[in-house]
Order: sequence, then structure tokens, then C-alpha cells
Amino acid sequence: MRSIEAVIFDVSGVLLDDLYAVWKADSEAYESCGIRKIESIEEFRMKFKLPIHEYHRSMGVPDEIMPKIEAEYRRAYQKYDHTIRIFPEVKDVLQKLRANRIKLAIASNIPSDFLREHLQRFGIDRFFRAVTGQYDCREQKPSPEPILVTLRKLNAEPNFSAYVGDMEEDIIAGKEAGVITIAICRERGYQPCWKLRRQKPNFIISSLCDLIPIVLDKQPRRS
Repeated sequence: MRSIEAVIFDVSGVLLDDLYAVWKADSEAYESCGIRKIESIEEFRMKFKLPIHEYHRSMGVPDEIMPKIEAEYRRAYQKYDHTIRIFPEVKDVLQKLRANRIKLAIASNIPSDFLREHLQRFGIDRFFRAVTGQYDCREQKPSPEPILVTLRKLNAEPNFSAYVGDMEEDIIAGKEAGVITIAICRERGYQPCWKLRRQKPNFIISSLCDLIPIVLDKQPRRS
């Protein structure tokens, strides 16, 4: 039986702990545009969804001011950039996967310039053969396009590739792309675990360390 040969990662909530920065930037952008901001990080976790324009619409943002919301968000995000942290197990896990000749890549809805800056800043850009950000695709997750674009960059087959995400839209995108879906359910992730479970991913993990036996085991046990 062929094992998993490629692993594609989401970034926010998977590799990087940036939930606080995103929530604060979102709140400031809304407030500056006269839209009711989300007061707590817990409320944000319950309401945030992808793609981002659908989230804005669900929060009552008129289409005509979305460009202003985006500009204000980018400005505010840079204020909270210093709060972003890499999850402690990330580098060790990436190193082990690469040592076993697993192809590694990124498919994220983060704006491409922010994405590449973050990967370089935390010293993990060297692990990835391909990086796909928001501006590299016409559509965002839950569309499968970011994952499909990344698979083509890797020259990888969906049946032997996995996608690791922390939101239900990640799992939807992964299923549409035909890859193995792995949901990481962190205590302070972008969405509560029940949202991830209802999408029925192939695997559910609580730490990236749990990824190692799934990827390297010839016959991994599915959830």
C-alpha cells in the first residue's frame, strides 16, 4: 500500500498562532468603518468563516465598503503582527516529514505577501516546495482551487496527498480536491471542534505531533 507522499498545510491556526492578531485587526477594521465589531475572541471563533467576503457579508458589511474594510484590516494587522507565534512542535514535525522525503507545501487564504513574510520570519519557508496564498488563486477555500493549484506545483496525486486544516472550510476544500483530510482541533483554534467533526475529516488530531504516525504509517488508522 502506498503511503502519503505529500502534505499540504493551512497556516493560520495550524502552523502559526495568529488568532488574536486576526481578531483584533478585524475588530479595528469594523470599528473604523462604522460596523459593529466582535467584542470577544470566543464570539469571533463562532462567527468567522471563509471565504472572507462571505464572512463580511454575514456580519452586515455592504459590498461597496469591503475594499475599505480590507485596507483597514491590513493596516491594523501590522499593529498586532508582533503577537503572532509559531506553535512549538512545528519545526520538529516539518523536519521529520522532510527527512522521510515527504513533499511539503502551503495552501492558505492569507494574503500572499503576509504569508511569505511569516514563513521567512519564523524560519520555516525552507521546508516547503510550494506556497500558494490568497493572490495566487482566483478562488479561496472552501473552493478546492488553492489545494489543486498546490498539487500541480508539487506534481502530486490527490489520492496520496493530505491537507491539514483547522476550519471546516479547509475540510470541505480538501474533500473537493480529493485529498486525505486532516483536521487539527486545538483548544484555542479558529473554530470549535464540533464544527470540524461535522465535516467528517479522515483524521482528527490535537497537535501536529499526531501527524507523524498518520503520514509515515503504511496503513494509518482513520477516525
